[in-house]
Amino acid sequence: MSNIHYKKGNILKLENYPHILIHSCNCDGSWGGGIAYQMGIRYPRSEREYMKICSEGGSDLLGTCSLLPSYSDDNLIIACLFTSSYGGAGHGSKESILEYTKLALEDMYSQIQDPKVAANCKAVTALADYKLEMPMINSGIFGVPWELTENELKNFKEKMSFIVYQL
Repeated sequence: MSNIHYKKGNILKLENYPHILIHSCNCDGSWGGGIAYQMGIRYPRSEREYMKICSEGGSDLLGTCSLLPSYSDDNLIIACLFTSSYGGAGHGSKESILEYTKLALEDMYSQIQDPKVAANCKAVTALADYKLEMPMINSGIFGVPWELTENELKNFKEKMSFIVYQL
């Protein structure tokens, strides 16, 4: 049984169940394109928090995950997987992005197990009970073929299941 399930639809449509919206992002503090741009419009307070984290951590954030409350939907937490120092044309190689994706997912998994992190995120229940949802991360602006990221996700089969949205 696969730990990756595909769903057609709009990942930004509000759902009435606890879920974590996972996206890959840069450490430069810019939600300037792709799904991140849309999230910045919907969740400006989360974007400001992300920008502050980036200004303090910079490229030291690579391979880590920040879990942010959405501040507007009690059932939604945003997971920022730091997979590249910069966005746009300055993004890292596909190999480095995949390695940082793996490390950031490991970091996210450990945070999901920690009740203190749940409190900081204003979680409505234990984070381990949240559904993990994502677009086809890394395959847009970062240009990594989806199949390569999909293989990384499969390595977490014993730990996490993912719902991947397709348009």
